[in-house]
Amino acid sequence: MPAVAFLSAPASAAAARRRRFSPAASASLRRVASGGGSSWRSERRLMSELERTVTAGAAERVIRSYVGTKSERAALAALSRLLMDSDPLAIPFYEAVTQARWFKWSSIHAAAVAALLEVNGSPGESRSLISDSISQHLQSTDEVALFYCDLMAAFSSHGLKDRAVDFYTELRSMPHTGRKAYMAMTKSLCLMGLASEAEEALREMVSLGYQPEAFQFGLVAKCYGKSGSIVEMERVIASMSDAGIRLGTGAANIVLSCYSSCRDHSKMLVWLKKMRKLRIAPTAKAYNFVLNSCPTLALVVQELDPSLPLSTAVLVKKLKSASTLASEAELVHELLASSSVLDKATKWSDTEVKLNLHGFSTIAAYVLMLQWVDVIKSRTLPMEVSVVCGIGKHSDVRGEPKVRELAQEVLSRMGSPLRLSTRNKGRLVAKRDRVTQWLDSFPVLEEVTDKLPDATSQQPFVFTLFRKLGQFFSTLV
Repeated sequence: MPAVAFLSAPASAAAARRRRFSPAASASLRRVASGGGSSWRSERRLMSELERTVTAGAAERVIRSYVGTKSERAALAALSRLLMDSDPLAIPFYEAVTQARWFKWSSIHAAAVAALLEVNGSPGESRSLISDSISQHLQSTDEVALFYCDLMAAFSSHGLKDRAVDFYTELRSMPHTGRKAYMAMTKSLCLMGLASEAEEALREMVSLGYQPEAFQFGLVAKCYGKSGSIVEMERVIASMSDAGIRLGTGAANIVLSCYSSCRDHSKMLVWLKKMRKLRIAPTAKAYNFVLNSCPTLALVVQELDPSLPLSTAVLVKKLKSASTLASEAELVHELLASSSVLDKATKWSDTEVKLNLHGFSTIAAYVLMLQWVDVIKSRTLPMEVSVVCGIGKHSDVRGEPKVRELAQEVLSRMGSPLRLSTRNKGRLVAKRDRVTQWLDSFPVLEEVTDKLPDATSQQPFVFTLFRKLGQFFSTLV
């Protein structure tokens, strides 16, 4: 890669690091950026050091020191995070990575850096990077086609739709027949919002004898749904069976995601009931996008006012009275009728029962906790009870543990004895005896909550005093 000049505007770089990453960011970038363990901690230290730099030379020294001393995994995780945040410092960071002894060319990273160069006013260097990548690292037309698909996705995510269309034009002029190329092209076109072109690519894929997966149909259908073309969306959904795709767990949940993308709650409700009759359980992803599409529920979680429902029954009752959508409360009730998501998120052993909230949005985590409390009330508990909620490593704004904050707030309002573990800041934990004592008193609180708008202010003084003292001493211990 040709030498890239540092952008000498640390203030704008710092602002970029505080931005949320684009929703259209590559899933591959997200996976690499997830890092894990020590790589995430070292990445946080790197970002802190870069925030303090005031010159391009200082930033260059910090970057080269990091890439030279850290592992390949840590360096690539940091690069991916900078690219997802559209941080201009990703450009010199990528240059440092290309000079590392372990460097392996990546289509995802090269495409993202090329788009970032274009955004930051260096179209010549962007084109040079693209041509060098094709001439030096790609051996076949199918590999070039996959690279063009990544370029389409990267440029469109930055709002450079004209350039993304240019890559699509180049792609259509190339002789490629690989299944992977068609799958990638379908995905990139959907990211660009070109539903009809994506469907055409899907048809070509079938005509060449390649069997598309339910995921590809789902992408095209959701693309139509987001643009408001419900009839076209349902036509693509219906064509899945014509392509020989059986209505299993994957396909059924993809259809559910299509209806959630256009927020058609009545269709989601019908489809959930159909899934229950066919004994197809919703997945964690389905749980997320169905609940995230409920506006009144989202408002309840966002506001966390004193009348926050602390049981599933009270939640459904509140949605019935407050929601302007007739089917929202029934949709949530139907989703709660299935325990498949809760069963997979809860691990029972002889020593511990653990609810794992990794991978759930704040809205889904709130509902799942209410479900979980309903279940553990009727079970014999092991020695320890815990809720694992993470420390914000996968949050939109990394390091801000939104799910943990929500879990602490909701469990505190319930009077729960679960507190942050001293060994793991992403885990709430309590011993069985204290949890059992809390659950024995909890139904009384729920009855009050069901009758009064602010149950906490109406509790007997002595009960409230003892509960507060118990929380204080458990924290002290």
